[in-house]
Amino acid sequence: MSVRVLSILAFLFSIPLFSLQSGTVQREQQMIWSRGQMMKPDSPPELDLQAARIEAIRHDAADLSTLSASLQSDLQNLQKGLLAKDLEQKLKNLEKLSKKLRRELAP
Repeated sequence: MSVRVLSILAFLFSIPLFSLQSGTVQREQQMIWSRGQMMKPDSPPELDLQAARIEAIRHDAADLSTLSASLQSDLQNLQKGLLAKDLEQKLKNLEKLSKKLRRELAP
């Protein structure tokens, strides 16, 4: 018996909630039309591909500069007889970054 009463009460309390939601939407639409213009939701900004490309080039150039500075110290240690463990990998990364920048900057 109590389940039946609870389900009826839940149903009765849910009816006003649905009517409030639809009324809010209708009022918002009326306010928009009453201003004489239809407002559209903001569209996402278009991607500025040129700015993104320039930012990628700057990032790669900064990485190349950092890598070059670390290689300088590794090469100085090599002259002293100390071989850095990741020297070969750094040289490969230096080559990849320089080729990538060369391709990006080519007309």
